[in-house]
Amino acid sequence: MMAKIITFTLIFIALAASHLLIDEKGYVLISFNQTTIEGSIVSFTILLLLAITALVLLGKVVRWSWHRLVNTKGHFSRKRKLKAQQAWNESLWLFINGEVEQAATLLTKTPQPDERQDYVRAIAAKAALKQGDVVKANTELEAISDDNQGQLAALWLEANNSEQALALLDDKMSAAKPTSAVLSGYILACLQAKQPELAAAQIAKWHKKLNWSDTQWQSVFERMFVIAPEQADTLFNMLPKAVKAHAIPALNKVKLQQGRIAEVLGELKKLLKQGQYHQLADYLQHSTQSSNELKLALQQQLKKHPDDKELLFSLACLCNAEGDYELAAKIFDSLSANPWEARWSKQAQLAYEKMHTYEKAYLIAKS
Repeated sequence: MMAKIITFTLIFIALAASHLLIDEKGYVLISFNQTTIEGSIVSFTILLLLAITALVLLGKVVRWSWHRLVNTKGHFSRKRKLKAQQAWNESLWLFINGEVEQAATLLTKTPQPDERQDYVRAIAAKAALKQGDVVKANTELEAISDDNQGQLAALWLEANNSEQALALLDDKMSAAKPTSAVLSGYILACLQAKQPELAAAQIAKWHKKLNWSDTQWQSVFERMFVIAPEQADTLFNMLPKAVKAHAIPALNKVKLQQGRIAEVLGELKKLLKQGQYHQLADYLQHSTQSSNELKLALQQQLKKHPDDKELLFSLACLCNAEGDYELAAKIFDSLSANPWEARWSKQAQLAYEKMHTYEKAYLIAKS
């Protein structure tokens, strides 16, 4: 731009100074309407140069001011975005570390972009559920957009709204190949809605896509059989062979609760013989019927390991089941010398109450 101005100026000067070559004074006359302007070429040239210079300077000042104004607006915008991003990053780490309420509070104080609002509401719903405020959790969940409702089945379950969770997952379950996460959510929703037959049917159909650990499998089956213990055998028979091994521990506990120890006796004797005393005790705490054969076998093992806590607890459970509360209470008296385990409490409380030693029962219940 400046090069063009300089070139134009030089040409103009050359033309204006051409009169000097013929020894004439340059003269300029400008007339319009009733106005007349006249003067020498030199004066008009100087005025023109000054005007051009002033326009150039004015253009630079305007451009500089405009850039400063735009940059100032951008500065504040960038600052808000940076603050929102920092709050978002911090809240995610709080959420990952289990500090859900703090994460929700931080996001409430720092406005987030529109594209994050569904996540903010989901975190707020999770925080409300952790505080026991189901009403607020439902309000936050309902405000989340339809596009992301399909991701909320687990939260709807936590909010005791299994029907909504099932409704959200129905569409995804109708897909040709539902994901493992959708399948897991749907099965848990079925259990929450107390529909164990539907859960068992889905497991039978999709078990190869369920990447659950052994602990997760057993937890699901325990919930399933607790919902409908009278249907435990039917539900078990609905399962494919590859899955039944995971369901056997939960089924055995149901059988023991129903007084069907004879059906589980072989498994219990096997555990005793293999020295798996913890698993044996875990089973027998649910038993409502005793077995003389198993009781004698336990006593034989106790001669070899008189201080084994698992064997002692197993024997106490059998004593309670057959009504020998005196021996059970004596066993729990000896166990009280050891660090007390929470799973002993129910059986110990039963023995002490039956022996009318209510003070001991009260202390266990209180602890």
